Amino acid sequence: MLGRLINSIIKKVPIFVVRKLISCIRNSESAYGYQMRSICYTRLCKSFGEKVKIAPYVFLQNPEHISIGNNVSIQHFCLISGYGGVEIGSDVSIAAYTSIFSTSHPVNNPHQKIRDAQLLSKSVKIGENVWIGAGVTILYGTTITDGVVVGAQSLVTKDLVQKDSVYIGSPARFLKLRFNEQ
Repeated sequence: MLGRLINSIIKKVPIFVVRKLISCIRNSESAYGYQMRSICYTRLCKSFGEKVKIAPYVFLQNPEHISIGNNVSIQHFCLISGYGGVEIGSDVSIAAYTSIFSTSHPVNNPHQKIRDAQLLSKSVKIGENVWIGAGVTILYGTTITDGVVVGAQSLVTKDLVQKDSVYIGSPARFLKLRFNEQ
């Protein structure tokens, strides 16, 4: 009941107030903190599914470019940079300390400082039923297909296209299928 009331209030307040509220409750470990993050991100994100769990210390930058499906879990200390667009499918688990970047810096112009160059942006797409292990880094312009497991500390630099597979390493490479085909 209280959640519905807060949700109806959040829909009416200016975005800058919702952003300030997120900064105040970002680190809350309480059930109230989890509920408030979900309510606020429902307002801030491009789309935000049902039963999404955003743990404390998670940063969603440019949430207006981030779409999150149903039954998604994003654990402690994750960073999702949405500037270039991030799509997360349903039934996805993102473990602690994962970083997802939808932008990069161009480095091929010798007459321009890297930090002064305009950012390159390409969307990141994560399919359904995906598990991203702890400490994974996902770089811009990559797609992770349905049913993929990405091992801890992996670096995703290109598309992971083999459905229902395990990828590990830096850069991430195919390890095995999740299921034995018989």
